[in-house]
Amino acid sequence: MRKIYSLVLIALLMSASFSFAQMTSLGRAPEGNRLPPSISNDNPLNAANRGFVYLSTTTHQLASQFMGNTTLTNIGAAQTYGFPAAFVYKDGILYCVDQLTPFGLYTIDTTTGTKTLVVNVTGVTLTNLTGFTYDGAQWWGVQSNITSSQIGTINFTTGVFTPVGTPSTACAGAIMLNAAPNGTLFSVDIVGDQLFKWNKATGVATSVGALGINANYGQDGHFDMSDGMYYWASYSTGPELRVIDTTSGSSTVIGAYSGQMSALAVAASSGPGIVHTPLPNTQNVAGPYVVNATITPSGSATISSGKVYWSRNNVVLTDSITMTNTGSSYSGSIPGNGTSATYRYSIRAIQSDGKFTLKGPYTFTATSTDTTKPVITHTAIGPTPKTTWPVAVTATVTDAFGIDSAWVRWYKTSAPGTVKQFKILNTSGNTYSALFNSLNADVNVGDVINYRIIAQDGSAQHNRDSSALYNFTIIAQVTACIGTGTTSSNYPFTTFWMDGRTQMLFTAAELIAAGGAANYNIQRVGFNVLTRDGAAMNGFNVKFQATTQTSLTGFVTTGTWFTGFSGTYTVPATGLQYIDMTSPYFVWNGTSNLLVEICYDNSAYTAYSTVASTAATGMTWGYYTDNSTGCTMTGGSAQAPRPNTCFVMSPVSGITPVGNVLPKEYSLSQNYPNPFNPVTKINFALPKQGMVTLKIYDVLGREVRTLVNEVKSAGNFSVDFNASEFSSGVYFYKLESNGFSDIKRMMLIK
Repeated sequence: MRKIYSLVLIALLMSASFSFAQMTSLGRAPEGNRLPPSISNDNPLNAANRGFVYLSTTTHQLASQFMGNTTLTNIGAAQTYGFPAAFVYKDGILYCVDQLTPFGLYTIDTTTGTKTLVVNVTGVTLTNLTGFTYDGAQWWGVQSNITSSQIGTINFTTGVFTPVGTPSTACAGAIMLNAAPNGTLFSVDIVGDQLFKWNKATGVATSVGALGINANYGQDGHFDMSDGMYYWASYSTGPELRVIDTTSGSSTVIGAYSGQMSALAVAASSGPGIVHTPLPNTQNVAGPYVVNATITPSGSATISSGKVYWSRNNVVLTDSITMTNTGSSYSGSIPGNGTSATYRYSIRAIQSDGKFTLKGPYTFTATSTDTTKPVITHTAIGPTPKTTWPVAVTATVTDAFGIDSAWVRWYKTSAPGTVKQFKILNTSGNTYSALFNSLNADVNVGDVINYRIIAQDGSAQHNRDSSALYNFTIIAQVTACIGTGTTSSNYPFTTFWMDGRTQMLFTAAELIAAGGAANYNIQRVGFNVLTRDGAAMNGFNVKFQATTQTSLTGFVTTGTWFTGFSGTYTVPATGLQYIDMTSPYFVWNGTSNLLVEICYDNSAYTAYSTVASTAATGMTWGYYTDNSTGCTMTGGSAQAPRPNTCFVMSPVSGITPVGNVLPKEYSLSQNYPNPFNPVTKINFALPKQGMVTLKIYDVLGREVRTLVNEVKSAGNFSVDFNASEFSSGVYFYKLESNGFSDIKRMMLIK
């Protein structure tokens, strides 16, 4: 009879997940790294490996066991949770996550049982967080509402759960999430009583097979990383410890528990150490392929045997080779057959006390002819301040046979015939990076840099490919950061409370010393976030005011405030985080002190997002409370540390407003003088505010300089064009705004 589940039942579900970081796959391999039935496994259960479980009654009792049986030893006093969903044991630390909101993620002391909150997980949309795991590189979670389930990544710093793909109705009730040694993710589905595996890229769940029992509820699973055994603390007719076959989905009973388990983790005991450098892809199809490893026993044991399990064009390891050794150096050779093939292999070492380690799986390809080009992945460089030139080009470059070399070709739009080239170097892994081979004096504000990345692989065929042609503009932007201290401050993101208001004062001398410039727009304001809460701040405002004040003794309510940002803001992550202002921007005059106010109004509270700050007496005034109006609240007190603050500033495009009479229509005037050498003036008129671009083109129609690219208010304007780097000839300038467009011709004579 088909089981019926409800949303109420999910609140009773308890699951967990566990994984180790030590083992990751270099390619597709048998799920869970299990040895095939055709190969004798000398020790099917690592009974000496220790496990941790939560025995769930009205409270949750931490206990330990050895994985060969179900005898439990309690650890410390029982703990309370909403419902613990998952255990993860990583780098000697036991983690647990609560299935119910606010989805608290805790560390568990394995000697006392005491739990400590790390972060609350946010972003869960399917009612319950039923499991989480670590695949050797990334934390993962699974959410479910018993009609669909979905995996996603978990940021352990911010607590943000980011779903992958769309919810799966095939795997309707994922009750746990576990990572195999090769990184594959598995879940038990308590609705369909099946084992599923997940595609990390798409979030698609694929059934492995039926579990063979009524999965019911209240269970967790975990892989033993020493042998790939998949343990399951299940609940069918009663609480049991089972082993799941990841090739068929079926499960086998090991023993019965004394009560219902809600979480399980396996801490593998120390077996032999195996150090091995994976075999690379090769163009040698004849073989043999020598597998070398250093194998050392743990404790006083000795090594009994070392073997290589391998296959050719088969995801199942079908053959084995006994390794020979000299001391701790072991070697075994996989034979070739003269044809192109994909080889898979693992290394297993057993020591005299029965403990063993299975290392792998690994994959390599043997092919005589390579026709695949390198893959170049690159995030285009954005507008670049002249002060930071030359900047670095960074790309990820991969190829099955490695990379022989990678380089960049580039030129300025103003000088298309002068193409330069430089190598980018392998800095780590598949990352290549290097600075442009240019001096700061070689570029000017408005220059457009065009570049392309090229790579050649390490095969005998030396296949080559290139990226798209990218370009970016040199801009006159500066970043002024004030404060270098590390003291934690709750201001200005005081979301432990519903409402907050913070004012910060910066002197003109501080701004100039930090690199600020007179008559520059303030386009971004940034803070170095130490801890992050995911609460949205509604009615969030960032305001500026030029002032003569040198200290704060209360909230400043006089003078004219300029609103740079108004809306809703959520601190996105830890580290330096910027708030982007909206145009038109506040223009700092370079002589006045700068007063900044940040305020918000919420109807709920969560936790602080703390920021780094520096002692600065009398420079910060703040207040937080509940059920008030943050941006108009009074009172407050002086705050000894002032938040470290960065201001991103850009010049007002060198545009000078002319007169105070608003024009009635758009117009672009003839430059003067004309002909010119090397500076000329261009005037234009805007009857209403809008995005404005003013660009210079050569006689072939190529863009050589951008003079204006920003939102401007209505008015008459004048901008200078300095052509000192250009050769004599005819040039054109084009104005565009709100659908208006006009082009005029000018002559440069040197």
